[in-house]
Formats: sequence, C-alpha cells, structure tokens
Amino acid sequence: MQSNLLLFLLFSIIASLTIRLLSAKQKKYGLFCFNIIFYLLCDPRFLLLMLASILWSFKSGQKIESETSKKKLWLFGGTFPIILILILFKYFNFFIPQIDSGTDALSILMPLGISYYTFKIISYMADIYLKKRPAEVSILSYSIYVSFFPQIICGPISRSEEITKQLSQLQNPSSHMLAQGSILILSGLFKKLVIADRLNLYVNAIFSDTSSYPALALWIAAFFYTIQIYCDFSGYSELAIGTGNLLGINCQPNFRLPYFSYNIKDFWRKWHISLSSWLKDYIYIPLGGNRSSYYRKNINILVTFLASGLWHGSGLNFIVWGLYHGLLNLIPFKKSSHKILCFVQMLFTFMCVMFGWILFKASSLLNGLMYIIQMFQNLSINRQTIISTILPFTGDYSCVPYFLTVCIFILVLFIIEFYEYIGRLKNDSKGRCLKCFIYLTAVILFGMIGQNSFLYANF
Repeated sequence: MQSNLLLFLLFSIIASLTIRLLSAKQKKYGLFCFNIIFYLLCDPRFLLLMLASILWSFKSGQKIESETSKKKLWLFGGTFPIILILILFKYFNFFIPQIDSGTDALSILMPLGISYYTFKIISYMADIYLKKRPAEVSILSYSIYVSFFPQIICGPISRSEEITKQLSQLQNPSSHMLAQGSILILSGLFKKLVIADRLNLYVNAIFSDTSSYPALALWIAAFFYTIQIYCDFSGYSELAIGTGNLLGINCQPNFRLPYFSYNIKDFWRKWHISLSSWLKDYIYIPLGGNRSSYYRKNINILVTFLASGLWHGSGLNFIVWGLYHGLLNLIPFKKSSHKILCFVQMLFTFMCVMFGWILFKASSLLNGLMYIIQMFQNLSINRQTIISTILPFTGDYSCVPYFLTVCIFILVLFIIEFYEYIGRLKNDSKGRCLKCFIYLTAVILFGMIGQNSFLYANF
C-alpha cells in the first residue's frame, strides 16, 4: 500500500466517504478502524508493536499527570522503552550491516512509520510533563492521533492537541476544507508523479555510477535530486494534509517554500516544519536554547542538528549532513533589503542545501565526498558532454523531449511558487482554479503511474 500511490488515494477516498455516512459518535471508531486496516495492509508484522506503544504511552501520560513527586521517573519510564525500540530498529544496521548472504537488515526490520509515531508519542508525554496539555482521557482519540493513517508513512509529525481537540467534535468536512484538501492532493500528485518520479530515473542513474558520466551530469543530477526530494516529500505532506481535510481534520503545513530562503536558519523554518519544530521544542530548548552563553548556544545548535542527522539514518553521511547544517546555522546571515543581494543570498543558500543533499543521497560518506570532488574535475560544456549528460533519462535520443519535459515542469513549479512567495498568486477562487487546472492536466498527461514509493518512508 505505501508503495502504491493510487491504492493510497483509493483507500483515502473510501475512508472519507464511509466516515461521512457514520453518525457523530461512530466517526471516531470508524477512523480508528481505517487506521488499523491501513497498517495491516502496509505492514501487519508490527501492528502489535505500535498498539503496545500506544497503550504504554497512554498509561504513562496519565501517571505523569497524576503523580506529584515522581513525574520525572514516569516520564523516563514512559519514554525510555519507546526510544530504545526506535534505536533498536533504526540503528541495527549501523552495528550489524548485513545478515545472511548480504540481506539488508534494515529493510527486513524497519516497522512502518516508527520514526514518526515515536516522535508523536514522546512529544505527547513531554507536553504533559511540561504542563502544556492535560493527559488524554480518551484512549480512542489518542490511538487515532498516533496511528492516523495519512501521516503514518512519512508524517507530518503533528502535535497531540492539534489532532485530539478536533477528534472531540469530529464533523463532516466543510466545503472549504474539501476544496482545500482537493487542491493539496492535486498539488502533491503533481509534485510526486510529474516531477519527482521522473527525476528519479536520472538521479539514480548518475548517483549509482558517477565515474561513467561527465562533471556536468553530476551537477545536473545534484540539482535534480534537490528538486526531487523537495517534490517527493512536500508532495506526500500535501497528500497527507489534504487527505486529513477530506476526513474533517486540519493539519499545519509542513513546507513553506523552503528554497526561497535567505539563509540556512530560514530554510529550516520552512523545511519539514513539523520535525524542525519538534527538535527545537524537545531538544534545543531543553538544552538551554538561546538562554545559554554564546558558546553553549552554538553547541546546542550542533547537538540539535546532530539529532536531526541521526533521526534520518544511521550512516556516517547522515551524521555529517546534520553537523554540516548545524555549522551553516552558526553563520549570522541577515536578509538583505536589496532585491539583487537577497536573490544572491537565496542562490547561495540553495547551493549550500544542494551540496548537503549530495551527502544525504550518497550510499556512504566516502561516496558523497568523492561525488563532490568529481563535480569539479574536468568540468566542460560541449556537444559530447551535453549528449552524455542527458542520455541517462532514456538511454537513447528520445531523452531530449523527456529532458525538456522535466525542465518545463520544474520551471512551472518555480513560477507557481515564486508568485506565491511574492504574494501575486492569491488563495482565492481564481487562484485555486488555476492551480487545479495546471496540476490535473499535468498529472493526467504526464504523471508516472506505478509503484510510487516515497523517499522519506525510508527514514
């Protein structure tokens, strides 16, 4: 199910229509049942693990609230087993890379959505401890929050109150929510099927055999991967949020035009917002945040981004990627008031992010560093290098229209998001209709339909 986008959409539509037919008292039970069915269809091996985690954290949350002298003990007791389970599954490969004739252990052991629902659980118990919210009295509402099927594959990491408050008075979605949800779903499909999945063909060909292609191809593949991972992940986030709207639940956006950022701090305020805010609230601020001395604040930033790298994967390349972004966050770039200088800042930030994505994409730290070195070796632009650069799309000269099609849709995406950035594409009826027309036409004519897996489902 998680690897088949059409089945995911079909499941979402069936769930939405079915829940609309249920009474107000039945809606929550119906949504919980669909959550469980979805997990069973995707990964039945670890359903009991998720349910056990839900029950344990629910009871722990009540104890954290009711106990006066042992709050820290119950917080530790509630979170430690959950974190330990995540570490066991997520980093098993780091210590034992291979088992039985080269079989990838991670692909065997990684439960669906464990990185996402674990962080949901931790934030819930931490918020009770910090008195940001009371313990949930309804295990049904809490279970729906943790197992919410649109978010289980790769987020966003919603906060408990954001979901449970809406569940207490779950109603059929308004016409505005249905319209907004439909636009988000179409936008997500456009980004995923039209752009990300087409770029994937080129990116994988180059990254898997860098020595066979000229430096120009490596630059283009790095640029394409930067676009691909954004379209893939933001596309899924929009699908998840849009599906939530169809079910009558509003969720906060997970991306806000991140590639229009004037520095790395600004980038992380706009990229994977649910994770960034989680790391800020539950790691950076408890470490002391901005209240610490200058040097301690910088260490807090580095530790937070190290945690971000570790969350994404167990390889050294993820650790270095996290520290790389942490170091860039220490550079005090302020937004220029001059338009040209501001554009230069955005371009520089984009390039910094792009080089980081190379480490993120590479199979190892060494391969990532070698990739970057090769980008600057024998860089030339001539007829032969251009042909060698675009051939990986299809392997023959039909690659030219394929290449141009992808570039055109990247340009279309840029224009849409640029007009959103400067405030010229408003969210009125005309703006929504225009976007719907563009997205729907592109998906029907150019969408790649098939086994569409999501990049962030692996993290």
